[in-house]
Amino acid sequence: MPLAVALVLGSRWRWRPARAQTVRTDFFVTNGQVNAQVVRDGLLYVGGAFTQVGAVTGAGLPIDSTTGLPDPGVPRVTGVVYAAESDGAGGWFIGGQFTSVDGVARANIAHVLADHSVDPWNPGTNGAVRALALSGSQLFLGGDFTVLGSTSRTRAGCVDVTTGVVTSWNPNANGTVRAMHVSGSFMIVGGQFTTIGGQARNRIAELNLTTGAANAFWNPNVNSSVFALEVSGNTLYVGGQFTNVGGQARNRLAAVNLATGSTLAWNPNLNGNVNAIVNDSGTVYAGGAFNAVGPAMRNRIAAVDSTTGFATAWNPNASATVQTLWLAGESIYAGGDFLSIGGQARSRIAQLDRTTGLATDWNPTAFSTVNVIAAAMPEVFVGGAFTAVGGVARNNLAAIDIATGQATSWNPDVNNQVQALLAGPGSLYLGGNFTTMGGQIRNSVASVDWTTGAATAWDPNANGQVSALARLDSTIYVGGLFTSVGGQSRTNAAALDSTTGLAAAWLPEPDDQVFAIEPAAYVDLSRRQLPQRGRRTAHVRRRGGRVDRPRDDLGPERGRHRARDLRDVRPRLRGRLLHLDRRRLAQSPRRARSRRRRPRSRGIPTPTDPSSRSPPRPARSTWAACSPRSAASRAAAPRP
Repeated sequence: MPLAVALVLGSRWRWRPARAQTVRTDFFVTNGQVNAQVVRDGLLYVGGAFTQVGAVTGAGLPIDSTTGLPDPGVPRVTGVVYAAESDGAGGWFIGGQFTSVDGVARANIAHVLADHSVDPWNPGTNGAVRALALSGSQLFLGGDFTVLGSTSRTRAGCVDVTTGVVTSWNPNANGTVRAMHVSGSFMIVGGQFTTIGGQARNRIAELNLTTGAANAFWNPNVNSSVFALEVSGNTLYVGGQFTNVGGQARNRLAAVNLATGSTLAWNPNLNGNVNAIVNDSGTVYAGGAFNAVGPAMRNRIAAVDSTTGFATAWNPNASATVQTLWLAGESIYAGGDFLSIGGQARSRIAQLDRTTGLATDWNPTAFSTVNVIAAAMPEVFVGGAFTAVGGVARNNLAAIDIATGQATSWNPDVNNQVQALLAGPGSLYLGGNFTTMGGQIRNSVASVDWTTGAATAWDPNANGQVSALARLDSTIYVGGLFTSVGGQSRTNAAALDSTTGLAAAWLPEPDDQVFAIEPAAYVDLSRRQLPQRGRRTAHVRRRGGRVDRPRDDLGPERGRHRARDLRDVRPRLRGRLLHLDRRRLAQSPRRARSRRRRPRSRGIPTPTDPSSRSPPRPARSTWAACSPRSAASRAAAPRP
């Protein structure tokens, strides 16, 4: 019986939901997308678009300030962490948008003790906590919430650090509070509100620490969102999205007199948002989404002279947004979305030299955005939207031990995305968008040794993306979006010799990208072929239709009935691919005969009349079935 290779094109698949499974929390994760998986000899091979493989840590944890290693045993936060404050005793208060800490239910606010246990302290909020400020026995919170504990508190509130009881402090902001800074007997708050503490206050206000009332004589009046606050002496530095402060043009970074609220002359003039500010010894460090400070080009992070407002020579040059900064001794810790900073590859978190701006060897590697860094030496607390910190470098292809969940030393080092994997007898085949593997040139399709991870000599050299792989005996079928592979002109699909990598004569030539290939058996009625015991029919997924499961032959005892049914349908399906239906093949002879007699009694032409044949079905753009035989051999085959 001939075989068919089913090609799946297009994108409108109908997926069935997977059944619930138990998730292993000890298994390694990647810092990017996984597109394909293969299991062999107790190892899980994964391919995709990632650069790191590491253990799950949760969204917030302390890291050693010297080694960069995560503190072991820290409870995992399920969600996102936006803010953190040291409790002064080795523990941390954390705020964000999360539902549990180490499996213990916590609604957006929690206290993790020095022994890594979760404190029974549990105020809880009904919305995200985006800012925290600790003052004595009181913890102030700002964010999106409207309920704190069981008490109405609109976007700002305060709780006792020992009991978790909500205090009477109630500024009642009408918009999100994003930044808080305690200064003497007042609390400076910034955000997106226009009224707070009983007064009209645009995005920034000074609140009494006891009553929550706004200072009636202090009103800088900012025209857009405030994201960051920093106090130095009698000066308040403000960062955000604004372009005007107190009636003065100030782009994203400004200085305000802390006593009067008036805008100072200092004007760095940044061209993008400022998300974080730290200050020390006459220098203001800013992080955000800008790429210029005045006339100086500075990408997302800069140091500004606190007197002149000009950028200094310090220039770490981050590749993407900086969300948070923390100053500690001679170092500045930076977190955000970047993948390089200070002249080094650093994934979302880095330690920078305050003098040179270069990245130090400290390199924890976060798998997604870092929103907050808070240091309490010798530890640095890091919080964000990540699921893991640390791990090993693996570019787009890795092997993980299924028993331990740990990444192995196997490292092919693929320079771009892997989209398909296929297990071969002597090697692992892969397809994607890559151009090199382990320093060897391999374009879009290659194979690697199971043991060493080195590229083999097999090199079909596709000139475009390979997104599907399948094997049948000594032939490797490839699909994707290319026009040449295996040394021949082939459009989007080809058959390759598994030893030489050369293209065979197979020429389906689909007119769009191929996403999946699967060899399968079929029945060709034009050659009078009937199913035999043990054979299975071809099965492909059709858009808007269903998938016929593979079916075994019904056995010789029903061959006569089956043959009669096939004679009935053969005139209408001559030369087409037939997906056999078990119910049709199993029907009784009487039912089959009655179907043939009924049209004659009504004067309807018999099925053998050409006028009664059903018109051909319209072509499906999402699938096709193609014989591995060449088009020439099919044309030469005798007709029945």
